[in-house]
Formats: sequence, C-alpha cells, structure tokens
Amino acid sequence: MERSESPLRRLLNRITPENAPSSGTPPTPIVARPAPRGAPPPAPPTPQPPPARPQPRPPHQSNGAHDHGVPFSVRPARPAEEEPPIPVPPVSYTSSPAVDWRVAARFPAPHRILGAIEALHRAGAAEWSCHAEPGGRAVWLLSVIGPAVGTDLLTLHGGEPRPVLGHGALAERNGGPHQLAEVLSWPRLDTVDLVSRLPLSPPDRTTHRTLHVLAAPQLLSSVARQALTFGVEVSTLAVRARPLDSPETPQREATVLLLTSPDEIPHALLVALSALPRTSVCRPVAACERLLLDVRLRPPVDDALLYSPVPEGELWLIGDVEEWPPLRLEPLGTPSPIPAELIGVAPEPPSASYVLPERAPSAEIRLVADVHAPTAVDAVLLHDDELPLLRRYLPGRPLGEAGFLLPGPGHHLLLEPAGLARDLPFGVPLCRIGPGSLFLESGHTLTPPLPPAARARLFGLDGTSAVVCWHGGRHRFPLAPMVPLWTLWAPPDPVEVSTGLSKAGRELLDALDALAGATGTPQGPAPTPHQDPGEALERATRLRALGDHEAAAEAYRSAGDPLEAARLFEQAALEGTEDR
Repeated sequence: MERSESPLRRLLNRITPENAPSSGTPPTPIVARPAPRGAPPPAPPTPQPPPARPQPRPPHQSNGAHDHGVPFSVRPARPAEEEPPIPVPPVSYTSSPAVDWRVAARFPAPHRILGAIEALHRAGAAEWSCHAEPGGRAVWLLSVIGPAVGTDLLTLHGGEPRPVLGHGALAERNGGPHQLAEVLSWPRLDTVDLVSRLPLSPPDRTTHRTLHVLAAPQLLSSVARQALTFGVEVSTLAVRARPLDSPETPQREATVLLLTSPDEIPHALLVALSALPRTSVCRPVAACERLLLDVRLRPPVDDALLYSPVPEGELWLIGDVEEWPPLRLEPLGTPSPIPAELIGVAPEPPSASYVLPERAPSAEIRLVADVHAPTAVDAVLLHDDELPLLRRYLPGRPLGEAGFLLPGPGHHLLLEPAGLARDLPFGVPLCRIGPGSLFLESGHTLTPPLPPAARARLFGLDGTSAVVCWHGGRHRFPLAPMVPLWTLWAPPDPVEVSTGLSKAGRELLDALDALAGATGTPQGPAPTPHQDPGEALERATRLRALGDHEAAAEAYRSAGDPLEAARLFEQAALEGTEDR
C-alpha cells in the first residue's frame, strides 16, 4: 500500500518542484511558517512579467483536492546580516561538587587568572571555579577542559596545572593539596573578587562617554570644576554605600558625580582625576552597565566576560582596594545636573597676618605600577617556598659565591655586590631608589611622590637596615648579620680533617731542625696572617646596598677580585654622588 504524503510535504513539493533547474542563479530562499490563528488566507501575488526560466507555481494555484491541512504563510527568508545579534552568554562559575572538574591550576597572583579564564572560554570551556588558598595570595582555578589542552593554556598564563585523577585526587607536584575536595572547601572567588585584586595602572586612551566619580567630600567641588572646564556635563547622584562583602556593615550616605559627554570625555581630564587621592573614576562595564570599574583597573579580558549578577536598583563599584573595598551603592533618587557656573562660598576678607595650618592632610604612602619607573634589579625578595628552588639553582653559579641573604619573617632579601641577581628566574625583583638602602619592586613607584630627604625620614633609613616595599607589604631587614648563599647547600658541621705526624714525619722534621741549627740559615719566611675573602664580600654587599659604590669597589679589591672592583668603580663614576 502506497504511503500518502502529508499536507506539508505536498505543499513544499508545489513550492519547489523536482524539475527546477539546477544551474544558474539560485532561487530566493523560502521559509514556511504557520500562519497566526484566525488570519485571513494569503492574498494572490501581483502580476509579474514572464520570467526567463520556469518558476514554481504558487501554492494558491493548486487544485481543490489538496486545499486542506494547516494554513501557511510563505515569505522570503531574512538575509543573515539582518538577523539580530546573538547575545554572548555570560561565563558561568560554580563550585558545585557535581561538576566534572578535569584540571586544576595554582596561580601565584590573582590577576593572571582572568587571562586564563578568557582563553578557556574561547576554547569552549566556559564553566570554571576559583578558590583562594589560605595563608597567602595564591589562587586556584578549576576547569572542565581536557587535561592535555588545559595544561598548555594554564601554563602559558602563569599557572601550575594539576590534572584531576580518579576519585577526586590531584596529580602530585611539589606539595600542595592532594584532593579536589580540599580546594573546593576554600573561599570561593568570583569575577568581582578577581578584578578587585588587579594592580593599578595608568588609564588607557579608550573612549568614554559616561563616568562615575566617587571622591572624598573635600574634593567634590574640585572634580566638578575641572569637569566643567573641559566642557563635560556633571550631575550629582545621592547614594547609600556599604561594603559589598559585608551586608551587616552600617550604610553611609555619599555623593557620586556622573560625568557625561556626547562625544568623548577628554583623556587629560581622566588622568587628572585619577591622580587625586581617595578618588575612584569608574566606567560602566559593557556587559553589565550597573557594574562600575575603576579606569586604572585594566582586566586582560573582554567586557563580555565580566558579567556579574548586580541586582536591579543597585550599582557595584570596584576601585582601589587599598583606599576602600568594593562597594554596593543604592541610589536615593535620580541624577541632578550641576549648572555650568558653580556658586561657591563667599571668600573671607584677607587678614592682616596669614598663619599656615599646623599640618597638611595626611596621605597614605602606597606602591603603584608605573611604566616610567626603573626596572633595574639590585636585589631580590624571596618567599619561604622559593628557598628550595634557590638551593637547587645556585650551586656552581657565580651568584651562589658572592650573594648573601637577610632572613625575615616569611620573606628573605637577597643581596649581592656584582649585579648578578637580575638573571634569577624567580622571586620579586627589587630596585634601589635610595637614599641609602630603600628598595622598591621593579617597575613601581611611590605615590604621592617623595623627595629623597622625605624618604629618608619617613622610612627611617639610618644605614643599619634595608627597607623593602613590594606589592603586598613592607619590611625592614637588618643589614647584619648576612648569611652567605652557599649555606643553603653546604653541610652544617665542619668537615673532619685528620691531623698529626707519623714517626717517619717527626724524624724528618728533627733532621731538618738539626741541619738548620748547624748552618744558621732561617727555616723560611714568617707566615702572613690569613684574610677571609668572605668578610670583604659581605662588606662590599652591605656598601652596595647603601649606595656607596666607591667603597664597595675598594672592598671588592681587598677581596682579591680586581675585575669586579673595576666595574664598581665604573658604576660609581657614571652615577656620581647623586642618588637616583
């Protein structure tokens, strides 16, 4: 029995007959969609000139035997370029134990994870989970990507990958957690936490038409005047603010300035406002306009991946965490524009004698990244976990012979007089800015800027200790005692060496004494006192850390190394007596 065709199949056969030509210009694509319920039948088409080739008959010209079934309206398909864009789904992050995590990675710094998350997202693994390792700044990232590709991507972005084995075990590698469940039990981080831990950098030249400025009350008038001077519209928005992670903290009311420009907010205004203390200049994120991000935070990912579940009627502000934590802002109304001419407080009449204020407003000394800061390596800051790496790396290298360690609580300062520490592949590189032994992390500078005399007074640089400032802390290391680097692998006890003379050796010495007494000739020159070169190296290292390169060269010459002494003399001649 022959199977009858459905009404839809018979309709499509009439639209596109089997004898349609297979060459030439393809026909316009047709899309058949069900007509709305209760819609009138389709109107007959308008007469057209006879086509150059046979055309399929329209469906309304079929005979009455087939006029039954579901009515359809037929129209040309919309071109692909007119289709609405498909929204980019946000990256999902979860810590559910039901997810089949296949690879984990430890990152020494949180800002490296964002680049890895974008690479995983582009590779098709959008689900991830991030957890903070207790007792440090390290962060763990879990992904569903395969171990082979995941190991390459995570290593490329600075992570230490650990494939997930059966029963939730982690591959062994230099200690750390052994089970995936232990990592999942640590505090979980989302995109807001990761972005808030990014280091600050100067704002780039991205086009901004809307900015939110949160500043100290004393600076609001100055911010508004500068913006109005550049022709930018300024509005005020009253908000209630509280820390994002502390809902129980009492709310405080504040004023946020809203800067808008139809074309572009000038970059010079952006740089000037970002340099103000206690001020966050924030831009709305493209993927979530209620998420405000400081322009000095430049995450290495696309804005589409920075989606955050900001509730309706709230603003989340992420600025400099050293000034204030991420804030939850609740607007109390609508923005109110500020007139172009501000009416300030009437000036007081000048007094006969002006008295200076007792003290200027205090500002916290902070370390920030600066593209113009020196990147030389004069010393290296090492963590406890890096000492085993140092023990395996240094034997047989010149740095292991000339370098010294200043022990500290969890961190240790590596000093050496010959400039060999720049080739060390781990640790935090430090640059001496002076005066004396003041070291900063390479590529960073102090804000607000301080002259040498102010640095010497504020940091207590008295020549007996070295002060180190890095992104994460400050510490003072006494310059004495210094520990030679070779003590990391040398035996703790002196090597046993046999002493004494045999009977034959004693007889030879007696015969020599008798012969010398008979002839009256001396037995030899008087022994010279032995000089330990290690003491001279330690003195040269301490002097170089204090910036006295000429005295360090003299100490190196007394240690018996005229070549390094000449190099230090050359450096002292180039730098002169002026500190950097």
